[in-house]
Formats: sequence, structure tokens, C-alpha cells
Amino acid sequence: MTCTVAIIGCGPSGMFIQHALALRKKQLQDEGNLAAVASLPQLTCFERGSSPGGVWRADRNAGETNMYEALFTNGPKETIEFFDYTFDEHFSRALPTFLPRSLILEYMLARCTKHDQKIFDDVKFNTSVESVTFNEEKGKFVVQTIDLKTQIVMEDMFDKCIWAAGDNGKPSIPKSIANTLSSGGFKGMVMHSAATGADFDQLVCGKKILLVGDSYSAEDLTLMAIKLGVKSVDVLSRSAWGVACGTASWPRNCVEVHEQYAIVGVSDGGRGIVIENEEEEDQITLNEIDTVIFCTGYSMNMDMLDPSLRLKDKGPFFSDYEEFHKQKMGWKMTKNHLSKDLGDVPIGKIVDYNMICPDLYRGHLLSNPNMMFMMGRLDAPLLDLDVQAWLLLAHLTDDITLPSEKDMKRFNLQALMDELQDPYIRAEIDKNYDDHWDDSLDDDHWMYQFGDKRAREIEKNTLTLQCRFLARDMIDASYPLDLGTYKKLNGKAKDIVEMQVVSGFDFHQLELVEGSRDSSWKTFRDGNPTNIRSIMTGTKAVPFKCHWLDLEGDGIDDICGTPAPLNLKGKGKSKATAMKKMLQAIRPPCVTSRAHVDEDGRDAKAAATE
Repeated sequence: MTCTVAIIGCGPSGMFIQHALALRKKQLQDEGNLAAVASLPQLTCFERGSSPGGVWRADRNAGETNMYEALFTNGPKETIEFFDYTFDEHFSRALPTFLPRSLILEYMLARCTKHDQKIFDDVKFNTSVESVTFNEEKGKFVVQTIDLKTQIVMEDMFDKCIWAAGDNGKPSIPKSIANTLSSGGFKGMVMHSAATGADFDQLVCGKKILLVGDSYSAEDLTLMAIKLGVKSVDVLSRSAWGVACGTASWPRNCVEVHEQYAIVGVSDGGRGIVIENEEEEDQITLNEIDTVIFCTGYSMNMDMLDPSLRLKDKGPFFSDYEEFHKQKMGWKMTKNHLSKDLGDVPIGKIVDYNMICPDLYRGHLLSNPNMMFMMGRLDAPLLDLDVQAWLLLAHLTDDITLPSEKDMKRFNLQALMDELQDPYIRAEIDKNYDDHWDDSLDDDHWMYQFGDKRAREIEKNTLTLQCRFLARDMIDASYPLDLGTYKKLNGKAKDIVEMQVVSGFDFHQLELVEGSRDSSWKTFRDGNPTNIRSIMTGTKAVPFKCHWLDLEGDGIDDICGTPAPLNLKGKGKSKATAMKKMLQAIRPPCVTSRAHVDEDGRDAKAAATE
């Protein structure tokens, strides 16, 4: 019997799982293995929008996407390049390292349709998944959907279900702040970053705006507002942890970031907003604010899932892992640059999770492994999702078998203990460590000083750990890109990490001298891209055709200067050979299943013979 699989969402996650299956099918067809083709899982993808791409789509019909219009990438494009379709192949020219949303979407769609132009023909677009339940008696998922055009309700049964609806499902707005603005009679406009569209210039040109939150969207929208002639931007960062706080300086001297401040009231007849730093007992009134934009992120939309199929969204986490309570006793963190200042801090409550979700084993729900999830975990999200797609496909085709629940939890727990050795990750998930951090490190500490080598090394170690997780998943999924092993990364992985460090420190922490020539135009996207190059082709990133603030439009010719010829001479044959090897690397269904692999990702039996 063919395994039937429901996929919720056709954003990058849904696109990539279909692409992974298409590549497997092509390889088997080329081999003439029609029996294996017939045994491949049957995917049915449901998408509320009218086309693939999720939040990356350019069309913004009501209710179809939750991403703001002004999106440019914040990290190097080189960390999201695909093994089977390079930027060189698609664009035929060197590109800047930061790209607009439209070009990334174009690239993803071209990659997915390269071998199968009809790959998305069977996707059920304009279809909302209303509910997903699990029928215990039949051992199947019952998926109820509604066609948004005809209003016809359908109900189908599937063997497995993959939630691929994306991290940006529902805009998150703190109710307490919204209520403060409403009850105080604020007369300006209040909106979430997801609602900013083509009319953003009308909202900001010559206006004073307040951004609540310090995330990537705050950084993006601040720069876009400067580009469009904003009068001033105030950014509220309650945590003082976000990327906007890590931005050393802003062009045109019209931005102020208020760390550890929150909105507490409205003044001046509804045009002023009172913010307060509770710890320092300091209040500031921001006068004549025209617009408040919540850059407070999103929550994953799992409303369609039966409560028994959802992930736990509130801590403490890992509390039901019995072995965790044992391992906490007497545990000590490996010495690092912060050990002298923080000392030995006992593990506290795990109030969040980073790369390891306690309810999942590598995408499978522990309580019902046929329910699967694809979620961005790393600073290279598209690459991460592509690897997850291959890993889930390996399970769907029985190339990999699931271990026992006890072993799945043991795997998760070891990964958690590795995360707790990392200062950045531990401060995010361990409340005790986070509180100790806040109490011990003052604002003048070297961790908060731009350019400090120790802070750079801590960030590099965090990114290295992410790459180690990714490398292990690649091995187990037979993913054709090699980053080394969990224990030892190779040169390509180290290049990815270094590019991310350069982006975080050399670009984002750019310091401008007030009154200097650069201070009127330079953003982190105008940084020198000399050290950024493709791990696939070696092509170096190039600067924008002009200052980022002066760019008009988001087409390839709008952002790039005269194209320099790529050094592709003599590479046609090797490129074709490389593609053939990559397709051959896709594990055929007849190989032996692996219920267990060691920490380097090798088959345990094979490892024992080495």
C-alpha cells in the first residue's frame, strides 16, 4: 500500500519536501526502477494562499501572507544556497550577499521546478486546513479542509501528516501593551509589522514612528523607514537581546534604541507615549508619535491541529524527562570566557527550547511519530529546512527507522546537554543562567562591547554547534552536501560559520562616526563583502550598484551593477558530473534501514568495523 501524506502549507517547508520527493522519483526513473517509483509516498499539499512560497511571496492578498513588504535578507545568501541549483546557475552573475525577498522566492521556485515543471500542479491552493484529528481505530489522520473559493468542505484520511505551516503563522501582539495604547486614547496608527505593505512610505515619510520589539523585523523596518524619509524612529527593546540592540549605529542619526524600556502610558492628548525602565525607575515621554508598529514576532499557527497533536508552547520544558533530573545533579558547565564572571551556575528551569524541541524527535511527535513538524531552528533557515525535508523523506520511505521512545528521548537529552554548554543558547533557555547573566554582567561588560574578540568567539562557538547538528542530519538523510560530522566539521562548514560571524560582527555591528561622510548613508548591508563567497562555486559576493538607501526597486538590475563575467570556463562537464553524483547520492529505497547511528552519523555496525 502506498503511504499517503498530508502536508499543511506550501511555503519553503512544503516546497522542499515535495522537491526532495521529486528528486528521488527522477533518480529512480532514470534507473528504470518503476517498482520503487510506485512505492514512493503520495503527498497531498494544502495551501491557504494562491501560489507556493509562503511568507516569501510577493502577492499580498488579504489573509495570504504575514510577512512585511520591506523584507531583505539579514544574513548572507551564501548560507542558503542549494546543492543542486546554485545562484550562479540561476542568475548568471555575481550578486550582493543581501537580497530582496522577490529574488529569493524566484530562486527557490526555479530550483524546485528545475526537474519537474509541474511539481506544484497538484497542490490544493486556496484551501484552508480547518482541523486535523487522529482516528485511533483506523490509525489514520482525518483532515478537514475548506476551499476558500467555493466554500466546499472536504474530509480525507491520511497515513501521515506533516505540519509545514511555517514559524510566521500568526502575528503576535502583546495584549497588555495594546490595551495600554487603547485605554490611553492613543490617536496614531497601531499595527503589526506583518501589515506593512506597499503604502509603507505614506506611514513613515516625514513621520515619527515607534517600533515595539528589537527583532530582525525592527531592524528591517527601521532601515526601510530611513530610506523612505522618516523623521525619527524609536525602538523599544525590553530584553536588550535583539538584533536591533546589536546594531552599533544607524545612518542619518534619526534612530534611538531604548533598551529595557516598555510602554506604560499615553500622554499629550493621545499623541505622546510614555515608556519606562522599571529597574532604573526612569520614564521618558516620546512626543508626537504618528505610528506604533509591533515588531513582536509571530507564533506558529497550530490551531487546526487537535490538542493531542500540538507542541507544548509553555515551559518548563523537559520536566517529564526523568534522566534530565538525574543529569542535572552535579553537572558543571565547561569553562568558557564567561566562567570567571558567572561562576558555576546550576541548571534551572528550561523555559524555552532552541534546536531541540522536547516533544519531537527529529521532526516526529514523540506521542504519535506519524505526526511530523518542519520548523526553522538555525541561522541558515532555508538550508536547515531543506535538510529536514530530506530527513523526513528518509523516514517516509523507510530508509531510516525510528528508535524506541526511550532512545529518542536519550538522543534529545544529549543534544540538550550539549546546548547547555553554550553560553548564548543556555541564556535563552535556562532561566537560572539567564537571571545570573543579567545580575552579573553590567552594560559595560566586554560581552556588550562591539568588536571584542571574546564575544566574537562565543558567537562563533554557537554557530559551530548549529552546524554540527546540521552536519549530523545531513549524514543521516544522505543529503548530498557534506559539512563533515558532528564531531568534526569540514572546511565548507567552517566557511558557513565564518560568513555568519562576519555578518553578525563586521556588518551588523558597524560603527559610524557622527558627522562623518559614511554616517549619512552606510547600513550593515553596505559592508565590504570581500570575505563572503559561495561554498558551492567559490563566486564572491559583490557590492550593491549604489548605497543600499539609494536603491530603487527589487529586480536584479535594480540592485546590481554591470555584471562581471563568471569564471565558468571548462566547468560545464564537471558541473554535469557533479549533478549526476549528487542524484546518485540519493539513497534508493532498497538499502538497509538504520535504526541507530552513532554520533558521527555513521551506521553503528559499519563504525564498529573501522
